[in-house]
Amino acid sequence: MPFAESVRCPRCRAAYAARDDLRGGCARCWAEDGVRVNLRCEVPLDPEEARRALLNAPGRSMWDFQALLPVDEKDRVDLGEGWTPMTRLESAGERLGVPQLWAKNEASNPTWSHKDRLCAVATAAARRLGARATTAVSTGNHGASVAAYAARAGLPCVIFTLQDVPEAMLAFINAYGATVVAARTVADRNELMRRAMSSHGLYPISNASTPSVGSTPFGIDGYKTIAYETWLQLDQRVPDWVVVPVGYGDCLSGVARGFEDLVELGLTTRVPRLVAAEVFGAVGAAISGGATPRTGEPSSTKAFSIATTTATDQSIRTVQDSGGVAVTVGEDAIIDAQRLLGVEEGLFVEASAAAGFAAAASLAGDGHLRPEDQVVVLSTSSGLKDPLGAQAWQRPVVRADSGEADLRAVLDEALAR
Repeated sequence: MPFAESVRCPRCRAAYAARDDLRGGCARCWAEDGVRVNLRCEVPLDPEEARRALLNAPGRSMWDFQALLPVDEKDRVDLGEGWTPMTRLESAGERLGVPQLWAKNEASNPTWSHKDRLCAVATAAARRLGARATTAVSTGNHGASVAAYAARAGLPCVIFTLQDVPEAMLAFINAYGATVVAARTVADRNELMRRAMSSHGLYPISNASTPSVGSTPFGIDGYKTIAYETWLQLDQRVPDWVVVPVGYGDCLSGVARGFEDLVELGLTTRVPRLVAAEVFGAVGAAISGGATPRTGEPSSTKAFSIATTTATDQSIRTVQDSGGVAVTVGEDAIIDAQRLLGVEEGLFVEASAAAGFAAAASLAGDGHLRPEDQVVVLSTSSGLKDPLGAQAWQRPVVRADSGEADLRAVLDEALAR
């Protein structure tokens, strides 16, 4: 697909050039109604070329779907992202009464999270637009991915994060050579990036507005490939539900766009019901009560990667348009889901990823999910991003200097489980 030279507001249909300042979303909607609406890339699909790309995808990387992405082949930045495993969760599915429960394991991407899909496409766009350097605000996954793809593209990178981010996450970002700036509060962090963008012309690959609007439209289109792969991995079937952990709703929105492409191309007739799994309930509050999306400093949570108190327009719109639902999950449910996936399914996921499985359990418990439903949960990131966060539920390590009797007792207990 050729480069998307224009983007459009999905709400009022106002058009903008890709080279404009897009970080605040639609200027018209903001001026007229005070609503931050993220923009969408506009490149008409070539139906024949797009269908061919989908139906003949060799399964090498998400760039199999180049014909449906808004960047040109020559600008491509590729680390082998995409085509992540689809794993059936037999034990968890049986426990929840949903036998067709699947995990789309995004931890197999190059930097171990779903963010690589966004950053690959966004960095390609940044390079096409002549960016001097890239930047992002992040608590870890997004920052590490932005840094990795900047390194791949030969671009300098500055990541603005928080001082209380786990050391493992900071080390992961630093591994790719980015300059890392740690602020005390979310407000301080966002202000630092805003000033850096203004003074040094950095290209943002994360949300860069207050109130939040979401990431660059180019990057969000990278998430469309999750929908394409899901459809192909399920034998060209659309699942009934797709559950996505939600911060600013970039991935949720992108997945919906991917299924919308499949409908537009005549390859399916419907979009699945999209579930926003969140920890502070802003999306659910906005949908159920018409409440103004909340803003402010988030409280502490193990799911720090999705620790936002702001509901974006794209999150609200995606849930409503798909007939989906927003589910708020608590800390205990997240920890239980993380432990269950590790000890019963062999998947060690980050707490933010476990929030998606906790949301699926909640929906099964209240009758939203039927036994015949096919449910896909997006497992966004590896538990190795925050290994200390999982220690609370893990068994103690048996020391090698234990006596013979102690060792025998430990082994007897282990084999009895």
